[in-house]
Amino acid sequence: MSPWRLSGGFSDSFPSLSLAGAAMAALLLLGACSSNGSVASTTTSTSASTPTTATAAPSTTTTSTTVPPTTTALPSVEEVTDSWAAYWDAWVQVRSSADLDPALLEMAAAADVVDGAIALFERERSSGGDAVESDVVLHTRVTDLGPDRASVEDCVLLSPSFTDTVGVWYQADLTRTEQGWVVAEVRIPSAGGCVPREIADAAIAGYEAYYEAEADFWDPPNPGSPLVDRVLAEPQKSFIIGLLERHKTRGIALRGQPSTHPEVIEVRSSAEVVILSCSEPDPDYGIYDTDSNERLPDEPPVRADQRDLQSAVMVLDAGEWKVSDFQGQVDFACEFAPTDRGLPSV
Repeated sequence: MSPWRLSGGFSDSFPSLSLAGAAMAALLLLGACSSNGSVASTTTSTSASTPTTATAAPSTTTTSTTVPPTTTALPSVEEVTDSWAAYWDAWVQVRSSADLDPALLEMAAAADVVDGAIALFERERSSGGDAVESDVVLHTRVTDLGPDRASVEDCVLLSPSFTDTVGVWYQADLTRTEQGWVVAEVRIPSAGGCVPREIADAAIAGYEAYYEAEADFWDPPNPGSPLVDRVLAEPQKSFIIGLLERHKTRGIALRGQPSTHPEVIEVRSSAEVVILSCSEPDPDYGIYDTDSNERLPDEPPVRADQRDLQSAVMVLDAGEWKVSDFQGQVDFACEFAPTDRGLPSV
């Protein structure tokens, strides 16, 4: 029996943007992208002092002194990321407020950005919604940094989201004013969502770690292997342990390592993502008698150029990304990652 359960299809695994979510995203974009840099910025201009020469009697020494120019110090990355976080703190508080008072947002963002956010909140409530309590997780990366202007990119994990995706891809410009840094413009490059780069990398590493570890507990079957706990979470762990116990009783082993091509196709939270992999099975994949090494008919032989499609739910458990559910289809026409189904890593 295969270590992953067969499913009828994957059509339910790929969320599409709803009309309401798309309208909200478009409304935010229209409000945010209309910014014309109306926030005033302060620039310090310096120049070198002109050398001065003093002339005296022949017995007096003449000196020439040059004052070096001063420079405007670049802001720290922390200043910019803290200001971006302050904007989101205000965003969350205003979204959950009874009267949508924009005062907090006005302290953190330019007028056009504030107007776009308020318009989004009003649109949410016009469809019968109430004040929305939000959970926001930022993964900010500063992409440009100057004395008075900076740019950031972020896959913001937002729950509840105003689209059908938990991860919302933001690009933003910030300007330094006399009062500090403010968000001058925000953009959403794609309404199809995103996955934070560090989460994608770690979850995919956990997925591949399962395949690296499985030979230890599948051949021969060892339900007590410590690697089972390291790479599997419930309910998949219990399913695999039960299967290993049955294999051990029968004296059989599962052999064969596939070539995987994983990509993240869905973010459910900062601790749960879905991975899809169009895999190439090992030509020798199958069930074998551990005494005779004879291949048994439990699994059909792998045909030439066969591909298998596998979906895995990965969860962050005790600081490690582990497989909590496997579904798959054998001998399925699929494309290797990256595909259009994969989320951009931001």
